[in-house]
Amino acid sequence: MGMFIGIKEGSWSLRSNKDSRWNCYGRGTVGGLIMPIECKEKIEELKLTLGEPPSDLTWGYMKD
Repeated sequence: MGMFIGIKEGSWSLRSNKDSRWNCYGRGTVGGLIMPIECKEKIEELKLTLGEPPSDLTWGYMKD
């Protein structure tokens, strides 16, 4: 159970100043100082249409 402490529903976001096509957000399970799985899935989806992510791509999340 200890590994689930701090995991909650919330919002995640991707941000790039170099390529605004990568700027997006969504909802999912967030916390634990790790990238939410929904965020990882979005990156893989965007790679199919946009190619490799820009070097300045960052992610973040906010718990509800």
